[in-house]
Amino acid sequence: MKLVCKNCSDLPGVGSVDGPNEWLCTRCGEALSESLPDVASWADAVTDTPGVGRYAALLPVSAPDDLRSNEKALIPLESPRLAEALGVASVRLVPQTLNDTGTFKDNEGVLLAAKCVEWGLSSVCMHSSGNTARSYQYYMERLGVVCTGFVPQPSAYKCPTTSMGKSQVVAVPGNMVNAADAAIAHSKEHGAFRLTPSQWKIEGKVPVGLAIAERCADATIIAVTIASGYGPLGFERGIQRARAAGLPAPGEYTYHLFQAADAGLLGAALREGRDEIDLSDMVAPEHAFEPTLQSTNPNRTLPLVRQLVADTGASIDSVEPSRVEKEAQLLIDACAELDIPLAYETEKSAFICWGGLRQAAESGRLSPDDRIVMIVSGSTPLNQLP
Repeated sequence: MKLVCKNCSDLPGVGSVDGPNEWLCTRCGEALSESLPDVASWADAVTDTPGVGRYAALLPVSAPDDLRSNEKALIPLESPRLAEALGVASVRLVPQTLNDTGTFKDNEGVLLAAKCVEWGLSSVCMHSSGNTARSYQYYMERLGVVCTGFVPQPSAYKCPTTSMGKSQVVAVPGNMVNAADAAIAHSKEHGAFRLTPSQWKIEGKVPVGLAIAERCADATIIAVTIASGYGPLGFERGIQRARAAGLPAPGEYTYHLFQAADAGLLGAALREGRDEIDLSDMVAPEHAFEPTLQSTNPNRTLPLVRQLVADTGASIDSVEPSRVEKEAQLLIDACAELDIPLAYETEKSAFICWGGLRQAAESGRLSPDDRIVMIVSGSTPLNQLP
C-alpha cells in the first residue's frame, strides 16, 4: 500500500511524498490518500514476514522485512473461562504482551522505525509515559536509527534498559510536560528529529485492527484500555482498510473502552461535551494508578474519538482501582492457561480492561451472543530486551 498525493505522486521528484508529518504531501502540502492493492482474499493480502510484516501489503511501508515482530502477538487466543465469567459467547485475547517489549506499542514502534529509515532519518527523539519510549528505542536501534526517549521519573521503571547501542531512555524529573520540554531541548541541541505525528501513531495500531479483521470477523465487541485513544482509532482504521480492500472484516460491532478512574480525561471530555481539554488537567496524580495511561495530548484525538463513538456506538467507562484489584486474579489465571504473560505489579492496562468488562457484565450491558475481542497489553519490563 502507498500513500499518494493527487498532485505530486505521478510527477518526477526526489523521495517519497509522505514524511513524518500529519499525512500531508511533503512537496505541495496536499492531504495524502491510501492506494490499496487489488487483493481477492486474505491469502492474497498477507505475506510470509512474521508479525506486523504479515500485513505489509496493507501498510504504507516499502520494506516489509523491516516490519518483523513476534507473530504470536497478533494471533487471538480463545478463553472459555473468561467467556463464562462474562456470560458471553466467546472471549478472544490478542496477546500483545508477547511482543518483544511487552505492549501493543510495539506495532507502532516497528512501523515508525521502518518509516524513519525510508525518510532517511538517522537520529530521532520523543517523549512518552514509558511504554512507547522503550518500544521506539528497541525497534529504532534494530534498524540503525538512534532514538532518545524522555519519560517522567515516576514511570521510568517501565524502561529498565536505559541504554541500547546508541539509543537511550532518559528519566526526567516532573511530569509529561517536563518530558516533552526535554525532548524539544534535545532536538534543538543535537539535531535529532522530534517525532510527534498523530497520524503515524494511529497508523501504528492498524496491524491490530487488521489481525482482528482477518481472524475475528464475527466480533461484536472490541475491548481495550485507552489513554489518548490512539489504540481504537488505529484498530478502526485497520478494520475499515480491510473492508475497503474487499477483505472479510467484522460487520456490526462496537468498542468498549476503559480508563483508570484517575486517568479519565478523554472520557470525561466526551461525556461533558467539551471541545478541548485543559492542559493543566493532564498532569498525572502524584501516585497514579497506572502511569502509562496518562495522555500525551488527548486534544489531538478528542474529535477523532468523538467521531468513533458516534459511528460505532462505543462507550468509554472509568474503572476504579478497587474493581481492578478485585477482578485481577481471574485474568491472571486465564492468561496463565494460554501462556500469555501478565504482571499486575508493573502494568495494569489489561487488568483495567478486564475489570471494566466485568463491570459492564454486572450492569447488563453484555449479551449472551456477544463475541468479545480483548486487547491484552502491558507485561513486566525486561531487564534486557532481546
